[in-house]
Order: sequence, then structure tokens, then C-alpha cells
Amino acid sequence: MAELLLHGRPVPTVFDLLGRNENDMTFALAWGMAQSNGFLRDVVRSVTGGELSTDDAVINLQRHDELGGFTDVEVSVPSQLHLIFEAKRGWSLPSDAQLRLYAKRLDQSEAADRLLIVLTQWGVEAFVASRLGDWELPYPRVTLGWDRLVALAKGRARSGPHAERRLLRELTTYFASVADMRDIDSNQAYVVSLSRGSIEGWPMSLVSVVEDQRRYFFPVGRGGWPKIPPNYMAFRYDGRLQSIHHVDGYDIVTDIGEPFPGVPPAEGDPHYLLTLGPPIRPPTEVRNGPSIMRAMRTWIDIDLLLTSPTITDALKATRQRRSDADGA
Repeated sequence: MAELLLHGRPVPTVFDLLGRNENDMTFALAWGMAQSNGFLRDVVRSVTGGELSTDDAVINLQRHDELGGFTDVEVSVPSQLHLIFEAKRGWSLPSDAQLRLYAKRLDQSEAADRLLIVLTQWGVEAFVASRLGDWELPYPRVTLGWDRLVALAKGRARSGPHAERRLLRELTTYFASVADMRDIDSNQAYVVSLSRGSIEGWPMSLVSVVEDQRRYFFPVGRGGWPKIPPNYMAFRYDGRLQSIHHVDGYDIVTDIGEPFPGVPPAEGDPHYLLTLGPPIRPPTEVRNGPSIMRAMRTWIDIDLLLTSPTITDALKATRQRRSDADGA
């Protein structure tokens, strides 16, 4: 079968022809719901807790209203249901003014169930929901992660007509690739340095946070840190690699000290708070080497980290592996 490229990039699904911004993602979602009544029912059930009693729903994209502005997606059933979806690719929030405008639209609806749904990044539903809770609006607000839509589409793709199953499999692949979801198949580790010195105002060091608490944290969306938490973290201190951990889960928090005993509460900028799996220890000593300087952070293949004499050698081999793959 011929390979299809768009601007030099592979096109794995028909939805990739739309693009990868928020509008493209909502167009794909709306098409999936319009083509699969089962998927539509699953989405409605996940946000309302109830069943859609008819197949006569209307799905509107980019609907303009005399109140001004456009909605991303609206799902409505006369007298029964009116849902307004606001899509965010990352974890940012819709503005208060935007939600209030949507609430005015729902004021005009005669549906029994009227809800605002904010689509958000994988793994941050609780964080976004807590922030939305600060705004008093007359209608329920539901936070729905793109990963939950992936799970719904994947589950629905196991049954039904062949064409519908194929479409939902493609929708699953598309959402998983564009919705800021972790690459759970990645075997690269993000290598960072730790300090034995106590964190200011804390009764513990970062070494203790990792070794004793099996946690780690870093800022969200700034300072050159990964936009999405890695699949694996690797930690170095005392001049050598100490451990590699699978990232079993994460939350976004504004008080990074809350989970740790003896740390006073302090609100700050959002941070990813990682939950780490058991440590993988290198079988032999892996020193930093000459290219790994102080607080340097970098991506390195796990197999090379565990088999190279130094982290520097592992980094060089990782880069060479990527270069060879790109030139193949």
C-alpha cells in the first residue's frame, strides 16, 4: 500500500487530514459521534450519567449565536438534552466570560439536561475541575479528558458494523496522537539531577522525595521542562546514575508540598506531581561523564543508560541512534 504524506509527514488516519489544532479535534469528535450512535450515547452517558433515549440528536459545529461568538460543539435533543463542549488541547481554562456566554445560550434552551463540558488534557481533569469550581454558573460544568474519549471510542470499536469500528479505531489513533497524551510505549527516560540539600522550608531533600516518597515534581509548561510527563524518569546524584522509574501516574497541583509530611502549605504555580514506580538500578556504576553538567536535563534511551559506562556515552549513543533512524 502506498504511503500518504502531508507536508512531509505521514497521515496515519483520515482525521489527520483535518490537522491537529483544537478546532480539528472537535471536528473529528463531532464526526465520530455523528457516525456512531453508540459512541454518541457513550459520550452522553459519561457526562450526564443518563441514557440518550433517541437517535434524533443534532450535533452543531461552530454554531454562531446572536449573543456572539461560536461554540466548538453542541449536542442537542429537543426538550431532553443540550450540551455545549469547549475544547482545550492543553490544560488551560476557558475564560469566565466565555462560559457565561455559553450559559446564556443554555438559558434559551428548553432541554431538561443542560451542561457545559470542558475537554481537557490527559490526566488533569481534577485540576481543571477544581479551577472551574471557582466560577458560579447556573449550569453544571463537567470536565472530560481526551483520554476518556479515547477509552470510549476504543471500547465501542470492539463491536458494531465494520465501517463504524474502523472509523472509531482511526478516531482513537488520532486523539491519542494529538491530545497531549503520554507516549506509554516510549522507552526513553528523562534524566535529571537531584540534590541532597534540603528544599527551602522543607524537612527533606529531593533525594528523599524520590527515594523515600516515590514522588517527583516539576513546573508545568515553562523552564524547558517536558510539556507532558515522561513515561520514565532517571535520577542522578553523587556524580552517577542512581535509578530509573516508570511514571505510574501524575496530577497537576498548585501546592506541591501537600502530599509530604511536615511541609507547610504554600500555593504556587502549577506543577506536575509524579507518582513513581519501583526503582530500576543500573547493574554497574554509571558515572556522569564529561558532557553531563550540573543541572543538565536530557532524554536518553533506557537500554543505553543501563549498559553504557557513563551517562555521556549513553547520551551520545542515543543521539546517534536517532540520527541513523532519521537517515534511514
